[in-house]
Amino acid sequence: MEATATTAPTSPLHDACVTDMNAPTFDADWQRRAFGVAVALSEFGHYPWDAFQQRLIAAIGAWEATSATEQGSWQYYEHWLAALERVLVEHDLVAEDEMRALLGA
Repeated sequence: MEATATTAPTSPLHDACVTDMNAPTFDADWQRRAFGVAVALSEFGHYPWDAFQQRLIAAIGAWEATSATEQGSWQYYEHWLAALERVLVEHDLVAEDEMRALLGA
């Protein structure tokens, strides 16, 4: 009997997701959707994954730079969503005025 090669299962996530994001957990459905949209849009070439990562780092940095009395509680996916909103505008997937209108709604 001839041996067959086996391969390790591949992650369904973007290759850039190398931290604990290999097994993301979500507290709410909107977090799962925001995660999926960010990964899918990158996977389909609408923006490079590192552009999203840089926006996520910036969003977290802005939160960290805010005074403790104004920060509120740590909400990782709030920062994720802020990064997604910015990268969508920066890559002309959503116009700035449309984004403002959506956020104001």
